[in-house]
Amino acid sequence: MSIRPAVVGLPRPRAEQRRRRAAWIRSGVACLIAAVYLFPVYWMVTTSFKDKAATFAQPPQIVPRSLTFTSYEAAFTGNYGIWLALGNSFIIATGALVLTLLVAVPAAYAVARMRSVITTSMMVLLTVVQLLPAIAISIPMFILFRQVNLTNTHLSIILADVSVTLPFAVILLRPYFKQFPYEVEEAARLDGLGPIGIITKVVIPTIRPGIVMIGSFAFLMAWGEFTFALTLSPEQSVQPLTVALNRLIGQYGTNWNDLMAVATIIALPVLAIFIALQRYIVAGLAGGATKG
Repeated sequence: MSIRPAVVGLPRPRAEQRRRRAAWIRSGVACLIAAVYLFPVYWMVTTSFKDKAATFAQPPQIVPRSLTFTSYEAAFTGNYGIWLALGNSFIIATGALVLTLLVAVPAAYAVARMRSVITTSMMVLLTVVQLLPAIAISIPMFILFRQVNLTNTHLSIILADVSVTLPFAVILLRPYFKQFPYEVEEAARLDGLGPIGIITKVVIPTIRPGIVMIGSFAFLMAWGEFTFALTLSPEQSVQPLTVALNRLIGQYGTNWNDLMAVATIIALPVLAIFIALQRYIVAGLAGGATKG
């Protein structure tokens, strides 16, 4: 009696065509949605390279007929103080990034390792803090910092930004520490490492995508923050780019070309960070979403 080998049937041509057609449709819908969301960014960039006549032309010029760098020259050489504001933005965003990671990493580790009613209440409190609008806490912060002579300083804006980035960082970092094998920490402890050594030499290298993701978001959130910077820095000496952008909006009119040029300058670091760190950001988000 001969035994015929089993033949694995190939998918039917019609079924394969339907799957391909469905994949093309999904891709087309995704591209359409992305185009709708990215069109304002495209319009911002193209407007920064137009002159005033082209900006208000009818019908609108979707594709600029000629490019001019007049708005960028005016932004950097005019009275807007863009160079100073650009430096302030980097100081504030970098300070918020460093302070957020210095506090969030040990705090998230402690919250993940301690299982009690206190840690649960802390997570609920951190979640509630995320729901508060910035305008609701900016005035109390201004009064508080004025009492200790911290207004019109980079430190006051950094501390205010960290009040927003820190709860966000602790909430997202906690699943990484919670899922880290406790046996590995015990082995490191037997090798003579203390709590700080375990975190810095064992845990952090393992959860690097989460750390990079949190650091990127902390930097970008501080980079684009406006309410705290406007409230806590009445003087231009410490105001970041987001507040400098507000200077281009006048009482009797708005210079849209210069405004779009400064807005493009603000958006460039965001785009550069995401392109450079997209592998870590996507891995960090995916890892945090799958960890309990």
